[in-house]
Amino acid sequence: MAVAGIDRAGWEHIDCPVCGGRAFTHLFDKGGEPFVRCTGCGLVLINPRPSFAAIRAGYDASYSAGYTRKADKKLRRARRRVARVKRRLGHGGRWLDVGCSAGFVVKAAAEAGFEAHGVDIETAGIAYGREQLGLAHLREGLLDEQAYETASFDVISLYDVIEHVPDLNAFVAELARLLAADGVIDLGTPDLGHWRVPRPLQRWDELKPSEHLYYFDRTTLARLLAHHGLRIVHQRTALKPGLKVIVGHA
Repeated sequence: MAVAGIDRAGWEHIDCPVCGGRAFTHLFDKGGEPFVRCTGCGLVLINPRPSFAAIRAGYDASYSAGYTRKADKKLRRARRRVARVKRRLGHGGRWLDVGCSAGFVVKAAAEAGFEAHGVDIETAGIAYGREQLGLAHLREGLLDEQAYETASFDVISLYDVIEHVPDLNAFVAELARLLAADGVIDLGTPDLGHWRVPRPLQRWDELKPSEHLYYFDRTTLARLLAHHGLRIVHQRTALKPGLKVIVGHA
């Protein structure tokens, strides 16, 4: 379905990253981008979508500023997250926060005794973490560019990250490679299957063109993870429409 004023030259069509399907039902357009549902597994995604270069350009200093101007609140929430995961893990070790933005989770993990690392694609966020939070182990770029050692992290956190990733299967494969044998992944993403998701779906405020590329429920997320030898071992109750899960090796 064409949208007036939108030039879709150079946009990419993808197969479903969860089931490999090529059949999709068009749901609606938002921001000039087509939201579709895979007829094979039910994953909702933007397809076709702008190029990764165009999407990546949206993650700039103003994007990170949305986090740094709420620094105290973000750090308090990060400390709660880290404390909860540490209780479950039962020990310290090495922590990697993927999509770390300004580094609040990395800071909280370091305070809790972890050797804490973070990676993000946005320059200003990484600079803030280094300069304002004093964090030494921050890297700028994509996860698969970092060449971290295999099985080198006891905890990997990704909060509101997986829905942004252009190549889901390469990304989840890298998470599985980096996770220690008894390690855990603390993952949060919007939950399409939550009872509070509005109907009609296009009213949901988590629908963000060129930002949130996929919309999971527990079934589609679990199926994606299973392709890479990972499984959901615990799901927390969420009053807002979010999937909050602990993931480990299958």
